Amino acid sequence: MRGLFGILILVSCSVFYSCSSTEEELVERGRNLMAESNYEQAIRVLNKALGKNPKNYVALNAKGVALLGVGRLEESVSVFNDAIEVDSTDYRAYFNRGNTKRTLEDDQGAMQDYDRASDIQPNVVDIYINRGAILFKYEEYDRALFDFEFALRLDESNALVYLNKGKTELRINNPEDAIFDLKKAIEYKSDYAEAYYWLGLAEIADNNKAEGCSYLQSAQSLNYEEAAQAISQNCLQ
Repeated sequence: MRGLFGILILVSCSVFYSCSSTEEELVERGRNLMAESNYEQAIRVLNKALGKNPKNYVALNAKGVALLGVGRLEESVSVFNDAIEVDSTDYRAYFNRGNTKRTLEDDQGAMQDYDRASDIQPNVVDIYINRGAILFKYEEYDRALFDFEFALRLDESNALVYLNKGKTELRINNPEDAIFDLKKAIEYKSDYAEAYYWLGLAEIADNNKAEGCSYLQSAQSLNYEEAAQAISQNCLQ
């Protein structure tokens, strides 16, 4: 295995970049590989860049994301820690470390990172979506709703935000507002299976059984797994 790994490094050097490439060229190549979801190769390229400059913040942040992409979560957190040590004023490593911690089910740690990311850069929609999703998970619906409403002020055509806001409105017994939000989610993403599912539940909660069951059937036709049980519970009586 050690010999094979050495061969792969040598092949990478000759095929993907020259051994004399600058760290900036290596970082760019690594990010391009990540865009192609070729995370393993991206990690090798970014390691080469970091060999030239271990404090290259962009390379560290990108490597952390690539490690997350291949499920090497503890390593990903460690690399984001290094990135933050290099530059604690950029929100990206905090946000990405939060995503990794969330995957590790360290929700408290993820929340702290999202809080720090939003302090540094308050206009990134995904920060509020992800933080709001954790708040929703723990039934802190008022705080979740605040994040989703703020996210909509930043991006009023974001289907995912409308989905999450609609789910939250339904949980606090506002089915009419939930219906509005979930229809907006479908307006911006017509094949949004989860939105059809929650819209079905919201219509049923608003005493519109026929409409609700129709939406649940749409969710089922889009292969949303939970739709069948909801149909059984609400539509077959």
